[in-house]
Amino acid sequence: MWGTWVAQSVKPLTLDLSSGPDLRVVSSSPALGSMPRLDLQFLQRFLQIQKVLFPSWSSQNALMFLTLLCVALLKQLVIYQVGLIPSQYYGVLGNKDLDGFKTLTFLAVVLIVLNSMLKSFDQFTCNLLYVSWRKDLTEHLHRFYFRGRVYYTLNVLRDDVDNPDQRISQDVERFCRQLSSMASKLIISKSVLVHTFPFVLPRFKHMQIRVNAEPAAFFSRHHLGAP
Repeated sequence: MWGTWVAQSVKPLTLDLSSGPDLRVVSSSPALGSMPRLDLQFLQRFLQIQKVLFPSWSSQNALMFLTLLCVALLKQLVIYQVGLIPSQYYGVLGNKDLDGFKTLTFLAVVLIVLNSMLKSFDQFTCNLLYVSWRKDLTEHLHRFYFRGRVYYTLNVLRDDVDNPDQRISQDVERFCRQLSSMASKLIISKSVLVHTFPFVLPRFKHMQIRVNAEPAAFFSRHHLGAP
C-alpha cells in the first residue's frame, strides 16, 4: 500500500501517512521487498483509506455511492422484467391478440430504453466516483508529502524509493479506477446471490427427485408398508 512511505535513512523506518494530521515515523517490521499479503494489516489500511474516501455520511462521495446503489438495484429490477417479456409473447401470439401484442411490444421497448439509460447512468456515476476519489486521495497524500521535509528525505536522502511523486499519482489512479469499477459489480453480485440461492436450492432438490424417482418410490412404499 502506498500509504506507508520510507522516511528515514539511518534505520529502516516508515512514515505512516494514514495516521491523521500528526506525522508519525514508526519502525518497519517487514522487509522492504516483502510481498503484499491479505491479512489484518491490509484490512486496517484499507479501512483507513475508506475514511478518506468517505469522510462522513453526508459527504459528496457517500451520496454518489448511495445513488449508485439505487441505480444498480433498479437496473436489476428492469433486467428481470425484460426477461419476462419473451414468455408473455407466446401467450399473445398463441391467442392472436393484436392489441395485446402492441401493448407488450410497447412495454418491451420502454423497458429496453430504460435499461440502456440506467446502464449509462451507472457508468457515469462510477466515473464520477473515480474522479472524486482520486482527487480526495491525491490531496490527502500530498498534504503529508509536503509536510515538514518528507519530500526532501524521499527524493534526496533515500535511494530505495524511486519517483515518489509518480508512485502517488499512478498508484492512486489505479486504485481508484479499480475500486470504482468494482463498486457497482459488488452491489449487484450481493443482491443476485441473496435472491438466487433460495431459488436454486429447491430446483436442485427437484432434480434429485427426478433422477432418483424409482428408488424414492420403492423406499416410500417399503416405509409405508404398502403391498
